[in-house]
Amino acid sequence: MSETAQDSRSGWFVVLGLLLVMAVCHGIITSALPTLDKVLLSELGISRADLKLRESIFLLASGCSGLAIGLLTQKLQPRTIVLSGLGLLAATLAAYGHASTIGQIYALYILLGMSYASSHVVIVVLLVRQCLATRQALAISVALSGTSLGSAIFPNLTVFALERYDWRHVLNLLAILPLLILPIAALLLPRKGAVNAQAALAAAKAASATSKLPAYAIALLLAAIFGIFFSSTAILLNLFLHLQDIGLSQKAAAAGLSAVFVVGLVGKVLVGAAAERWGVYRVWSIQQVILLVGASILALAGPSVAIVGLLLLGLGWAGCYVLTQVVISEVFAGANLGKIAGGFIVFEAISSGSGVWSAAALFDAYGSYRFAFELCCGLLLMAIVATIAFRHIHAKHADAAAHA
Repeated sequence: MSETAQDSRSGWFVVLGLLLVMAVCHGIITSALPTLDKVLLSELGISRADLKLRESIFLLASGCSGLAIGLLTQKLQPRTIVLSGLGLLAATLAAYGHASTIGQIYALYILLGMSYASSHVVIVVLLVRQCLATRQALAISVALSGTSLGSAIFPNLTVFALERYDWRHVLNLLAILPLLILPIAALLLPRKGAVNAQAALAAAKAASATSKLPAYAIALLLAAIFGIFFSSTAILLNLFLHLQDIGLSQKAAAAGLSAVFVVGLVGKVLVGAAAERWGVYRVWSIQQVILLVGASILALAGPSVAIVGLLLLGLGWAGCYVLTQVVISEVFAGANLGKIAGGFIVFEAISSGSGVWSAAALFDAYGSYRFAFELCCGLLLMAIVATIAFRHIHAKHADAAAHA
């Protein structure tokens, strides 16, 4: 077997390890824990905005941690960061089972944000670009599909467990899972951060072609990212409550939440393959349109057609989430990618955190999520326009740099 083929095979084992870690880490945090919302609202006697503030805190913590991790990867192996995050997640979930006030939960969500960031986009992008010289968009999409895999599995499992155990005991059970996969992750993830030579050369060329993008082009990219992450997170992290508000049972709402992420699981892989064939920007724009249609259906329609909105939401968000990271990794490829990606993670976290809290606050003000979801649709439309404009500017700049 040639050295290139061996590098490719070992690189895909790394992708498998990342997928497993993200399925457990991200699935528990973003999909298992929200199924506890009804219990916590009742036991703590707080408003939805107060409860959902924990997600905003979590997203901001994960974003700031992502920036810190981008800097740490210049001194620490990504593998060390991932394994440390799994240990922190187990300890935090165990402590969550003993929390008695919303203040304690807020503090624990800071630690959950750090755990989430330890296996998030910065690590995925760096390891994929280090270990694979080709099909990087597909590899990133496969690794990030772990978030959808975990989110498809954990809501139903957690609701099933809540029917049999106290919520505190359920958290103790969840705390065991990160420890179970820790040795597997240690085996699959590389001990050394050796960079594939072809990948490094491709990154250098990309960095040269995009190093002098005008400020207004970056502003357009930020506008697109803000619209995508504000809107999608506002809907997704309030979706379990919204589905119950429109008449679905807790089991049906959990099944609906799982449906979103099952579609997302398949969608992420398909979107990665489509981007390899038809281009990242074209597919990214199409996914934003799909996300907008799904959000519009959920905002305006009743439970009878909610499943259509859920499926489109899952497919659209899957593609937008993956391809946003691919776009960032391509536009800013180079030696400082880790730091730049970390900076974008902070921006994505601010966008997401403001979205999830704003939707909950608008519910408290109006007694319905409809106004919040309509706001999300407007921001998604803005994101589509900004993406199209950025695509044209970036293409012209890349052509000019290539002929210079």
